[in-house]
Amino acid sequence: MVDGLDKSSSTILVADDEPINRALIQRRLERAGYRVITAQNGREAVEKARAERPDLVILDVMMPVMDGLEACQLIKADDLVRDTPVIFLSARDETEVKVSGLSLGANDYISKPFKAEELLARVYVALRLKHERDLLRRRAEEAVMRADVAQERAMTDALTGLLNRYGLQHILAREMSETRRYNRPLSCLMIDLDHFKSVNDLQGHAAGDVALQQVATVLTDNVRGSDVVFRYGGEEFLVLLPETDLEGAISLAEKIRHAAHSRSFGDGERVFPLTLSAGAATLWDNESGNDMIARADMALYQAKEQGRNRVEAAR
Repeated sequence: MVDGLDKSSSTILVADDEPINRALIQRRLERAGYRVITAQNGREAVEKARAERPDLVILDVMMPVMDGLEACQLIKADDLVRDTPVIFLSARDETEVKVSGLSLGANDYISKPFKAEELLARVYVALRLKHERDLLRRRAEEAVMRADVAQERAMTDALTGLLNRYGLQHILAREMSETRRYNRPLSCLMIDLDHFKSVNDLQGHAAGDVALQQVATVLTDNVRGSDVVFRYGGEEFLVLLPETDLEGAISLAEKIRHAAHSRSFGDGERVFPLTLSAGAATLWDNESGNDMIARADMALYQAKEQGRNRVEAAR
């Protein structure tokens, strides 16, 4: 291995219609440590390039069935192998032929007769550049993946696994666009656990965390696939309801409220009841998504003021 390039893992496709030339090139490259496959004409070269995905292709220009120029053109037009470097090795040394080969995307052009040292040097340079390019591409892909993971983590609540308020802004912008574009209703629910402070005080914060996780499960189990549940903060949750009018939002809120009221929360010896209150709102014309959420929050406040464990709507 030199400069990160492992010759033994590099495959070179050699296409030449002359058996003696083909064998000579193959022997020189194999002595240098490369794996070599061969083709007798341009068409076979294209087929083997697609099947074997070599690291480098060496093409003669003048070949039967399909010449090297057409083979290079087909290789460079194929998304699977277009990034494979190509070197022409030919007795045709006219300037226009060389220009044609390089304009098709070839990386280099070597005239016959050639010196083995020159061939090996140019092969090594082409493979090293490909190795460096592949390494840069992998690093770029890994960076994108890390950025995606970081963004997902930034938008996700660590305790419940739900999207958080940062994630809400992204989803809300998308749903607002869809709502305005297709003239569809959009509603939301603001949900708050009743007397949750007493749960933390009496049962402990660990039990409170378990309860929050269980509430998240209650919410996700009772909404539709198109609805999105968020942990808004503390013991507050928000449910975004695309294509849902106010009556539909109220109906879902009652379903969620009943599901929570009908079960116990906590774990092990620390089991306790929990109720929740909800405020529902539907997007008005010329209203922002945040305004809709603010009205749902006001409706939630009314539900709290009127005794909790109930649903109120902003009309």
